[in-house]
Amino acid sequence: MKVEHIIIGAGRSGTTSLVAYLKQHAAINFSSIKEVTYFSVNDHYQRGPQYLHSFFDEKSGLTATSDTYLLMDKDAPQRMAEYNPNMKLTIILREPSARTYSNYHFSLNHGYIDKSISLIESEQLEATVLKGNDIVAKNNHANFEGSMYHKHITNWMKYFKREQLFICTTSQLKENPQELMNAYFDFLGLDAFQISELEAQHKAAGVKNKALNNFLVNRNHLLRKLVRLPLQVSFLRKMVLNSSAIDKVKESNRSEMKYALMSSEEKAFCTNYFKDDLEKLKAEFGVSF
Repeated sequence: MKVEHIIIGAGRSGTTSLVAYLKQHAAINFSSIKEVTYFSVNDHYQRGPQYLHSFFDEKSGLTATSDTYLLMDKDAPQRMAEYNPNMKLTIILREPSARTYSNYHFSLNHGYIDKSISLIESEQLEATVLKGNDIVAKNNHANFEGSMYHKHITNWMKYFKREQLFICTTSQLKENPQELMNAYFDFLGLDAFQISELEAQHKAAGVKNKALNNFLVNRNHLLRKLVRLPLQVSFLRKMVLNSSAIDKVKESNRSEMKYALMSSEEKAFCTNYFKDDLEKLKAEFGVSF
């Protein structure tokens, strides 16, 4: 088998809702978990394509998954092109200032960034994280870099043709999901389908127990390494994944959060920060917010 389609980002932009709509189509064979981080996480990639394929049922349909770490990943485009040069990619984009602010609060609420650090100060800390090779850390800390859409899409276009890329926006999904999904299904070569409209899938949230969250997301956590050992056995891993146990634990540890609106200073900083990238995004890819 070959995975034929991946939603590559952007995080905090509505990918959960997009996946939920996509999975309604009977001709989609979606992975057993929402995001399979095979091409983005080095440890997963080193396990070979059999690891990626283990998340799919042996049934007909267009094989698809998502991984929001991918958009800003430097190595993944080549990896994916070598795996399947005909892969179709989808990117859903949220207005960059709003996405950045949302990601900043996600980082605060999950303990990735200290609460004493302001949004603007967090930008100054990104350079250190971006020098490393940990794509998970980059996505959790690089609030501004993650919203440099034109920059990242340009890197993907070195390995894929424009016609292999479907770009949409969060506002399109919210305002007219059926119209957007019609275009999306057409891009994937699928028959038109009347979707059942959904409520927002993910609201701003923090975690109730940061120690539990650290266990769930930190791949270097000692206890997680011990638990991971028996899951190397294929049928055990498939049993756990198909039960959605991990997703249920994550959801039970979520706590809905509300945060203040951006200040005028933060808005001005973001407007200036993303100005050039947004102009290029509109000129080259026809995307505006």
